[in-house]
Amino acid sequence: MAVLIVSDIHANLVAFEAVLAAAGDYEEIWNLGDIVGYGPRPGESVDRIIELGPQYSLTGNHDWAAIGRLPLDEFNPAARFATYWTTAQLQTSHMEYLEGLPNRGIESAFMLVHGSPRHPVWEYVTTARVALPNFELFDSPVCFLGHTHVQMYISEDDARRGIAPRQPGDTDLLEIRGPKLIINPGSVGQPRDGDPRAAYALYDPRRGLVQFRRVEYDIAKTQEQMQLAGLPRPLITRLALGV
Repeated sequence: MAVLIVSDIHANLVAFEAVLAAAGDYEEIWNLGDIVGYGPRPGESVDRIIELGPQYSLTGNHDWAAIGRLPLDEFNPAARFATYWTTAQLQTSHMEYLEGLPNRGIESAFMLVHGSPRHPVWEYVTTARVALPNFELFDSPVCFLGHTHVQMYISEDDARRGIAPRQPGDTDLLEIRGPKLIINPGSVGQPRDGDPRAAYALYDPRRGLVQFRRVEYDIAKTQEQMQLAGLPRPLITRLALGV
């Protein structure tokens, strides 16, 4: 059994379609939040998720912001502008779907959140110091999360020793056994780890294996769509840089 895990699509439908094409055969898809925000195709991205029917589909901070459930005080000007623009593009069906998304998924074998177990929508897990208290908040072997736009993993043992989260190589395999793990599949639509390729993960729950994956997509096409939509230039230029 293969599970496609995606996060932070951010209305970049070109990148999302590239991931779907590259992922191969999978039986389930899990979405860790932020379907919308930043990118040029918010409504179409929500429609695509609805069409795919993920077994788990979670909310993210930009999803909340687009439907008015999150104040924009902590958003930078470009993100704030993009949020107002995004809201104006969404139809009632899109708003209703985003409104109904839960902020976590909990099973005996895994936990799913957008931000962290402690703050499911907003907290960034970027350091051992932040990760450590979050390990106390789930009992399963692994927690999958997004939000930082950086592929990474960290074990509870490493967090206790103050060892920073590790960034995997392309197609690296990670076995889920031993100490609990926090795993981030990276961002489909706006990677920030210096690699502009769309990021995702494949998870085999029976074998306890996670494969980190990247795929190239037509960045220029997404940038053209953003330019035509009048979205802020910093959001457009960063896509080619992976920052």
